[in-house]
Amino acid sequence: MEDLSLWGYPGLFVAAFLAGTPFPMNSEVVLSALLLMKWPVVPCVLVATVGNWAGALVNYFLGRLCTYDQMLRWTRANPRRLEKVKNFLTGRGTWFALGSCLPIIGNVLIISYGILRAPFWKVTSIMAIGQLLRYIVWTAFTLGAIGFVS
Repeated sequence: MEDLSLWGYPGLFVAAFLAGTPFPMNSEVVLSALLLMKWPVVPCVLVATVGNWAGALVNYFLGRLCTYDQMLRWTRANPRRLEKVKNFLTGRGTWFALGSCLPIIGNVLIISYGILRAPFWKVTSIMAIGQLLRYIVWTAFTLGAIGFVS
């Protein structure tokens, strides 16, 4: 992962993209490395956010490849209960897309939105806000730690 930081913005984008997919990756390490090397903060946060958002789109479209009936068969879920979850997530529950930045849970959540055919632009817009907040908080943490050590 440290090697990706040597690539600068493209390396950060790749790390964030992979972190947004089911592939295990920690983009925060690359972001912190670039910040330690004094790369500009705002472009780093934006590149990481766009990369992670693009990776999460992969999850959404993976979900879209699955049908609702397949999900019922694979999970053996109660159809009535699943219908309630579907109605919640595709309605006011789209704000849960903010959780797309969470490890493991975020991937499952976004794949679920894809399976349930939640409104694309609504989900992906909220998803982007969550990922932006994630990288802002991480950047503040990193810069605070750098300031504390210096």
